Amino acid sequence: MKPRLLILLCLLLTIGGATAWRIANPRERQAVSLESLNARPAPEFQLLDQNNRPIQLRGYVGRYRVLLYFFDPTAGPDADPVLKRLKDVHGALKKSQVMTFAISTPLSPEQKRQTLSYPFPILRDTLAGQPGSCSFAWGRAALAKGETGPAKITPGAFLIDATGMVSWNDKFPKPVEDAEGLINAILSGEQ
Repeated sequence: MKPRLLILLCLLLTIGGATAWRIANPRERQAVSLESLNARPAPEFQLLDQNNRPIQLRGYVGRYRVLLYFFDPTAGPDADPVLKRLKDVHGALKKSQVMTFAISTPLSPEQKRQTLSYPFPILRDTLAGQPGSCSFAWGRAALAKGETGPAKITPGAFLIDATGMVSWNDKFPKPVEDAEGLINAILSGEQ
């Protein structure tokens, strides 16, 4: 047999084998969820953490998923069950390539001391409720007319994917319905 025919026969067998393998092993189709259709880029922010270091969201987007949790500081961070849970499972979340951030209005000196034991950044939004603030951009605070000082933050959790996208609900990002459920889903690999 001539070398050309031998090469042609080998190519034909290779292509035939690859085609048969692809037919036997079709690609998995990725389901498109309604959540992914409502995904838009997450609002950017730069806030100070409990150690007065500036933290920017854009420094983590593209490398990690981000679990963002807004909490009401009235009772303090140690009284918030979701923050306690995040503190307990922080290592496992980090192994799952999920960075955790908690955001509130400025804390009292006693509450600020509590935050020093947390292994993830607890950020303070000093402009909470004002149009340029992080909590306003995320739909977690609204300042009533005539009030002064930072607004009250409504608790809520958000999961920002590695590409920086988050689910939206009209004008603001949409918080997950159950923060504890989200944490459990991430830890079990479902999310």
